[in-house]
Amino acid sequence: MLVFNPRRIFALRGVEKPTSFLVKHGIAYSTAIKFMKAHSSMFKTSYVEMICVGMNCTPNDLFDWYEDSKTKLPEGHPLKALERKEKIKNISEMLRDMPVEKLSQLEGLINELKNK
Repeated sequence: MLVFNPRRIFALRGVEKPTSFLVKHGIAYSTAIKFMKAHSSMFKTSYVEMICVGMNCTPNDLFDWYEDSKTKLPEGHPLKALERKEKIKNISEMLRDMPVEKLSQLEGLINELKNK
């Protein structure tokens, strides 16, 4: 089953108020609430694009796929790439728990990854 999950990318990027982010970028508050609760089966692709631009991600990062009783896919099917097994962690929370002396090491690793 394909599931729209915008909360994942906001958590990974450390955005603590995703609804406010959406409103700030031009989405009406009521629409932003529905969007974040994934209550809408239809939404404008411009909203998806806006999130992707702001979060430096692709639409694939906004969707999760879970195997259910209705859908069995063969190994190697492209949708399996959207199967999320890791628990979503907020980067801000992880940084708060990290010892200060390790933050400079983390900065070096991040810079190294960005330059690849």
